[in-house]
Formats: sequence, structure tokens, C-alpha cells
Amino acid sequence: MRIHRDSVLWIVAVAVVFTLAVLVFTPLRMSLGWDETVYASQISDHLPIMRWGPERARGMPLIVAPITLLGGSPVVLRVYLSVLAGLGLFLGLLAWRGVKPAWVLALAGVIFGGLAIVEVEASQVFPNYWIALGGLAGAGLFLQGVTREAVPRRILALLAGAAAFTALMRPPDAVAIFGPLMVIAAVIMVQHTRARHALDRHRAVLLLAVAAGLAIGGGEWVSESYRYFSGPIARLHQTSSVVGGTKFNPETSLRIINGGRASSVAGYPGVTGWSHPELLWWWLAFLVLALLGVYVAGRSLGWLVAAAPFISALAVYALYTLPVRDNARYLQPCWALLAVPAAEGLGWLIVTPKGRTRLAAAAAAVTFLVVELGTQHTVLVGQWAILEAAATANDHTVSALKQFGVRSPCTVATVNRPHFSPVSGPVSYYVGCRYAGSRRRLPAARGTRVVVLVQGAGHPWHYAVNWPAHLVPDSGGTVAYIQPLGSVRR
Repeated sequence: MRIHRDSVLWIVAVAVVFTLAVLVFTPLRMSLGWDETVYASQISDHLPIMRWGPERARGMPLIVAPITLLGGSPVVLRVYLSVLAGLGLFLGLLAWRGVKPAWVLALAGVIFGGLAIVEVEASQVFPNYWIALGGLAGAGLFLQGVTREAVPRRILALLAGAAAFTALMRPPDAVAIFGPLMVIAAVIMVQHTRARHALDRHRAVLLLAVAAGLAIGGGEWVSESYRYFSGPIARLHQTSSVVGGTKFNPETSLRIINGGRASSVAGYPGVTGWSHPELLWWWLAFLVLALLGVYVAGRSLGWLVAAAPFISALAVYALYTLPVRDNARYLQPCWALLAVPAAEGLGWLIVTPKGRTRLAAAAAAVTFLVVELGTQHTVLVGQWAILEAAATANDHTVSALKQFGVRSPCTVATVNRPHFSPVSGPVSYYVGCRYAGSRRRLPAARGTRVVVLVQGAGHPWHYAVNWPAHLVPDSGGTVAYIQPLGSVRR
């Protein structure tokens, strides 16, 4: 049976293969890491709520709530997220149908879904993958609306929904993605209004739909900002301090794209050397294909409309490179937005040239995909090995504390960097303790036993200096200072 080039089955096939790949390569039994425990603990009736920071938004806890309310098993949670991630990829690509052929959208799914960072994040409790999907769907729906003379209500409602979903996951990212789209719609509206000497109502309604979506999705974040973080501006400033990051540096930015990390926070892991520098050639090809796709689309859609996803991708990239953020996961929305024009450029190479040129172009296109899937798989295996090692250290520390008699109610604290303990957050989550972070003084809660975790040869806070110290085996050098039962307030 021959499948039509615009059949939705192309998109279905890519989403299914992506889901299976995530399920196969994800270590499903791996316990939750630091940020994951923060998000997972927010909506739960059986765990203490982990401390909420200004850099977070409430979208991710809502996504995992159906599982965390029922127990929060890592296996169930990761399977649930993997399946949901495949469904999300399908819907994100489907939003472009009518603007691009389905087989081109399937190529975009392969390009985006084949990235190691995407496959890793799809099954983890992080918002970045979902921001990417919201931006992908929003850009497709926007192009559907802006290229028509009359925008169907269905498109307006879905576009507002995509903007609201993205803002719920993280408002600054949503503004970076949808802000340029609103500017483009405004420019087109002005052009049409001048040409026809009458208000271009269709683009005006499109603008209102995006603005309404951002307001609805970001409303909770704004109200929370005023209640806990002294307003949105102060919250953004606190976010910068918490996340870290360095001043703009092109070389550091390239290292992060390749999987490195950078931060200005003292004692925090920074970029050292290059991780897979040869892959920069593939990333360059990705960029060239995206530019080619914009050129191809520009001939039929107009340059401003064709460049819309590319411009939004640049805005997200600027958000996370000025200053440089510490992790490649923040850039997933860039790759999702660039995947569609890159797929269009790839498709043009496959079908447009004639004779020997066509053969060479098709070979180049196939090489691009083969190199991506092969090299990104290598990166994927390495990233999962690092995450599994960290999870194993967490698990050993949890087991050790339970053997040492630590039970809820309890409080876990740590010290400042460089001896800050990276296991302290997940350990609090799994032992059932309140997490106090690196506070120098702890509230004296009755009946609550306190544990101070220190990494390496550091010293605990003054109140724990004389407590029994226990070196936790196979935990990366964690030392637990445990309050004697006799000194716990009753």
C-alpha cells in the first residue's frame, strides 16, 4: 500500500518510533533527580513539598500530577511521560499540517526527536521538552492563521491554547517564542491596513488570541511573583541569580550546544574542554538547512512569514545565551522551531534538483540524517550513564540514612559550595524529610531529627560539628552528620 505524501500516517509513524526509542533507551527504574523531585513533590499527598524557587513554573507539576497523586513510582512516571511525549510530538507536528506536507513534517520529527537531549528529557520531569512542543505547535498554528484571509475560530482557540500551555510551563520562554510572532502579525496587519485603507481585523484577532493565551498561562506565575518574590521583575532577577550563567561567550555557547555546562556560581560545574567537537559540523549543517528551508518557503509564503519560526528560535537562543545558561536542555525550543524549516530544506534537496545533482543532493540529505541518528545515539548513551551514576549515588545515600535510623519527621540540610551535597535534595524526597537547603540555622521543630550532608572533606554547620559523622559508601564522597536521638526536641 502506497502512503500519500500528505498522509497523517507519516506523522503518526514518527511519533510512534520516537516513543518506542525513548522507552527502549530510558533506564525506567532510575530514581528521580534533583529538579525532578522538586516538580514531582508539588502535587502529592504522601510526600513533603520540596522548596520552590523563582526559576520554576507550575506547568510541570500539573503534567505529572496524575502519577504523583497515586504514588509517584519512577517506572510508572517515566513510562507515562514517554507515551505523553510521543503524543505531544504528534500534536506539535500536526499543528503544521496545511502549511507543510506531512512527509516534510515527519522529517522534522526525525530531526528534532533524534537529538540526544530531546530523548533524554522526554521521560524526565523537566519543562523544557514541553516548552519546545508548545512553541512548535504555536508556530505552526500561527502560520496557518497569518497566511489566511479569514482565520477559523478553531485555529484561534488552538493558538491561544498553545500560547497558554507554553506560558504555564515557563513564561519567559513563552514570551521569547510568541513575542516575535506577535510582532510579525502586527507588521502584516499594518501593511494590509495601509494597502486596503481599512483595519486588518483577521490579524488583529490573531494578535489578541496570542496575547490572551499568554495572559491566561502566565497569570498564575505573575500572581505568585507578587506574593512570594516581590513582583515579576524581581523574580526574573532572582532567577538569574539561582540559575547562574556566564557573560556572553560564543565559544562557551558552542560548548553548551555540544553538551557542556557553564555557570558563574562558585563551585558549580563549568565548561572544561569540548564534548564531541566533531558534532559542530552537523550543527552547522542543521543551521544551513534551516536557512535553506526559510528561503524555499519564502518564495510562496513571503519572507517575513517564512522566517517566523527561525526568528522565534533566535529569540529563545538569545534568552539563554545572554547570559549563557548552564545546560543544553534550555535550547530544546530552538531545535523544535528550526526542525521544520530544516526539514523543508532537506525535502527540497531530495525532490527538486535534477539528474546527477539530484542524486548528490539526496545522498547529502540521507547522510545528514544518518550522521545525526548515529552520533546522537552515542551522546545519548553517555548522558544516560552520567544520570544513572548520579541516581545510584542518591539511592545509596537513601539506603544508608534509613539504616542509620533516619525516619520521617526529619530535616535534611547541606552546606554551601564547593562542599554542597548534590544528593541532599533527592534524599529528602525519598526519605520523606523536609529539605532545608544550605541554611546556616535550622528551625527547632519538635520531634524532627536533623541530618546535614556534606560533599567531600568539607565541614558541616556549627550546630552539627559534634554530631556522629557517617561516610556513605558509593555515594561520591557524601558524609552524613546525623543528630543524636537524645538531642532531638520532644
